Amino acid sequence: MTSIAGYNIAAAPCCRKIYRTLRYRSINFSAREYWTDGHAEGRLMPGGFGLRKCVCGAFYLGSELIDLGEADDSDLDFPSNVQPEDLPNAIAQARNAEVELAARLEYWQDLNHAYRQSYRAHRDAEEAANKAAWDLANPDPRSLWQKLRKVPAPAYARSKDSPFTYPPFEPSPVQQDNMRALLRLLEILDKRRHYLEEITELHRELGEFDEAAQALTEGEEIGQTITRKLLSDLVQEKRTAPVRYRL
Repeated sequence: MTSIAGYNIAAAPCCRKIYRTLRYRSINFSAREYWTDGHAEGRLMPGGFGLRKCVCGAFYLGSELIDLGEADDSDLDFPSNVQPEDLPNAIAQARNAEVELAARLEYWQDLNHAYRQSYRAHRDAEEAANKAAWDLANPDPRSLWQKLRKVPAPAYARSKDSPFTYPPFEPSPVQQDNMRALLRLLEILDKRRHYLEEITELHRELGEFDEAAQALTEGEEIGQTITRKLLSDLVQEKRTAPVRYRL
């Protein structure tokens, strides 16, 4: 469970506007959906990369806020999240490479949202077809008496042999340019080790499977995770699409 324990008071690094931010007593990072590009749908805790927009128009990171103390109560403004339409400006006006990195990471995930909608629709349609075929092959064998006694009907369960497909992923030139810029930024900032999963996914979505495999190899000493195992399978199968999964 995520619970709040008051507020932090802090000043923006650009114009020194004073804001309040939530001070958490406990945090729950669970979500309804997880995606290989790092997006999580239905988070119980706000996600993102810490990018904020100040009232003066500048973009900054939450980690750049200047700490002014704590308060049990406050009516100060909260920092504003950056809207999707503002992300190109956040990239162009970035005060430093760290702000640009956060803006481009958010832009990467935002540009993939249209594909997520197609993916969900495709998966829902395929699953409905699977269930319809199962229902035909497994008619309810219960007698009227069993139904009255509420004996459970046969329950559908997706077979391991059922098809699992998703629509083709064709990133636009804008998406490709942003992904390549992200890879360059991560090298410039010397953050390769900290972003190996993102680097793997960026190369994979660009169809650069050798580079994706190399990033996975570099992460072997860190240890295996569900995400890395999935990425490894997708790289071996030479698949480029962002994929939804569960933890």
